Amino acid sequence: MKLFHKFRRRLRQWWACRTKNCDYYRHYLAYGPAELTHIGFHSAEVLADIHFSNCRYNGPAMCPICLKWESRLRA
Repeated sequence: MKLFHKFRRRLRQWWACRTKNCDYYRHYLAYGPAELTHIGFHSAEVLADIHFSNCRYNGPAMCPICLKWESRLRA
């Protein structure tokens, strides 16, 4: 059953991109001209999510790497 859910999620992601309804078109491009391509944006999203889920920064402010990812993705 897990394989079905994974397939369904990928199909939804593909359809959102195909219909220009994904985060790249709805959020990223809304804040200025593109610095990343569509594929580059989604690749950066995956890398940023990996960092966010593993980040254990305990400083007084937000992690500098998290800040860079947020500004890069315009999150």
